[in-house]
Amino acid sequence: MDFSLSTKQQARQALGPFLSGWGIGLPELAERTGLGPRGLSHFSRGVWDRDGSHLSIAHAILDYIAAHPIPQAEGPGALYETAATRDMDKLLAYIARGGWGTLYGPAGAQKTFWLQYRAAELAKKNEENPMVYIRTSPSGMSPSVLLRRIGQALLAPYAQDTDGLRQAVLDTIRRRRSSFVIALDEAQHFYDRIDTIETLREIGDLVGTRAGILVAGNEDVLRLFEPRRRVHFEQWRSRIQQREVRVLGPSHAEARSMILGELPGTSEKRIEALLAGCAVKDPVSKREYINARRLFNTLRDMREPN
Repeated sequence: MDFSLSTKQQARQALGPFLSGWGIGLPELAERTGLGPRGLSHFSRGVWDRDGSHLSIAHAILDYIAAHPIPQAEGPGALYETAATRDMDKLLAYIARGGWGTLYGPAGAQKTFWLQYRAAELAKKNEENPMVYIRTSPSGMSPSVLLRRIGQALLAPYAQDTDGLRQAVLDTIRRRRSSFVIALDEAQHFYDRIDTIETLREIGDLVGTRAGILVAGNEDVLRLFEPRRRVHFEQWRSRIQQREVRVLGPSHAEARSMILGELPGTSEKRIEALLAGCAVKDPVSKREYINARRLFNTLRDMREPN
């Protein structure tokens, strides 16, 4: 058995999730580890050397990863299955086959937590990152930042300019053995960045079913592709509207199971009080649901009293 090859494969498999977890690229990792940027770039693409030097790169990467564990963000706990998570999983399965779709709904429907949970779960199970999760800031995102984030997650070669980044991302996607998902969370913030969403559409069109695109956000995400500024988004709408899923937060029964899962032994009186305090009415369907974010924040405060 070639243990050196196993070590190199192990290091390469760990590299993508590590870079994504820390939010850094290969050039910064090269600077931090003292490794050569060119050699590290070749290593990340699986271009093994013949003189054995890449084995030392693998050991350096694994040592650095072991010494710098990815900081774990505080979360509400386990992902509890609900009608909404089942609907979202069905949508994700469609997107993973190269489809495009929209996920939206009011606050507290677990959209962001579900996306983050699934992205982390899939990264642990696969050598090729099957889901690129990108959360947009309120100020939006330029095409170069979007391409850099995608390239970083896919271990694409480093490039400085936008054209170089686009080509590096396209080449990396075309070399992949399997399709993957680009998931844009809080996508309503792209409203004023037509250049960025058109860059994403171009990537999706050029690679076909190798990349599925999931646009997620609140109710305003549906306005993203409305006709404006002489741009009509016909190509976006013809693809994105094939799958539109609107989700709500958990039902009372589902939330009850969550409470007991997080705080076993909670009294019935306390459960009813928690449900009443976190219940909201959906203005569209008029259905009542539990705001999951509010519920888990309340449960966290109960576990960790000041």
